[in-house]
Amino acid sequence: MSFGYKAIFVDLDGTLLNSKKEISQKNLDCLNAFIEQGIHVVIATGRTIKSVNKVTEKLNLNTPIITLNGSDIKKSRDGYSMSLTYLENKYRNLIFDRCKMILNGNAQYSIQNLLVDTSRGFYCLYPNAIDVDEFTSHYDSEVLELDLENPPDEQVISFLILLTPESNREAFLRDQDEYFMSRIQFCTFNGWPWIEVGASNANKGTAMTLVCEHLGIEPKDVIAFGDGQNDAEMLKSAGLGVAMGNADQYALQCAKAKTVSNDADGVAVFLERLYNVSK
Repeated sequence: MSFGYKAIFVDLDGTLLNSKKEISQKNLDCLNAFIEQGIHVVIATGRTIKSVNKVTEKLNLNTPIITLNGSDIKKSRDGYSMSLTYLENKYRNLIFDRCKMILNGNAQYSIQNLLVDTSRGFYCLYPNAIDVDEFTSHYDSEVLELDLENPPDEQVISFLILLTPESNREAFLRDQDEYFMSRIQFCTFNGWPWIEVGASNANKGTAMTLVCEHLGIEPKDVIAFGDGQNDAEMLKSAGLGVAMGNADQYALQCAKAKTVSNDADGVAVFLERLYNVSK
């Protein structure tokens, strides 16, 4: 294999994983071949390390893993953090207040559920709701019930907000952006209804730069693959950012190239064409 790049950073959902939430054999064989040749393959995802390990067990990873959209960078599969970014407490408190205000009545949007990832554990406004079962199963700690009248005084990594189906999502995002003036970030996902709230400097692009420093390479040496808004900074920062065929407008605008969809093995297809590798 002849390479012009030293690392491949790849998102999971909507990118490396197909619609069945699996890594296809074609993608698996392709990436493992790159790893064997000494090319770094780095996962960059919104998932937890427990969830990453479950879906990538056949991938021969030997690099740091970017989890929680850049808020938590793990040294390896063992789960030890090399970088962990929390929201400032003043913004944490403001988000709790804003959510409580919205729940008390808003003409344009309302909150269906609220999840909070903290230094102590995982809180959920309505923990018995069916729609959070799959998500919370990715955490090792127990799920605690969130009381917005007495919110936990703990460091917060991120909030996940689920609006009611009839809510005006655009109005919600616009109002929060105007209120917080980019001091924190609100991130949407391609094909996933939750809205993530996190520190303004916690994203996959910043995390990619930190991992590159750890590996002794530069962002220009990276090919990155993604499909959603949470991949945008990574796609912009990489030497070559590649949007999937199923990508949203945010990813497409930030990418320098495009491949086929995640269900058509877009990661492997692009890499094989780029390097003229026949599998």
